[in-house]
Amino acid sequence: MKHLILFILVTVTYFRPQEACVKNRVVIHNELGPGRILEYHCYSNKDDLGIKNMAFNATPYVIAFHDEIPNLTTWNCLLRQGPNNKFVFDVQMYKAGPRLIPRCGQIRIWTAKLDGIYFARNLDTPPVLALRWIEI
Repeated sequence: MKHLILFILVTVTYFRPQEACVKNRVVIHNELGPGRILEYHCYSNKDDLGIKNMAFNATPYVIAFHDEIPNLTTWNCLLRQGPNNKFVFDVQMYKAGPRLIPRCGQIRIWTAKLDGIYFARNLDTPPVLALRWIEI
């Protein structure tokens, strides 16, 4: 009987956290400069959001999602900018670590600037240069 109760508690904990769990977010900003467009193509292991464009200082693009358990949630975005989109980087924006309980309320902030792609894990910290553009 103790094992049955434990099983029920674990099952309820496993299937209900998304109701109370705040969604994780990936946020993309374009700070390339006036007149410069950021092209991005974001996709996960389950979704493909298609190719989109963002103008300089436009409203940031936000991907909100829950971690998938037992599969590991990943979000990648192919970022392009410059004349003929010759500067690119395929960025792994988010990857859930192996766990039985999903993460809640995680945030990953990615900012495209002329010298590279900047990253921060919270809104209170200024982003730091994480990746340099690759010229193709």
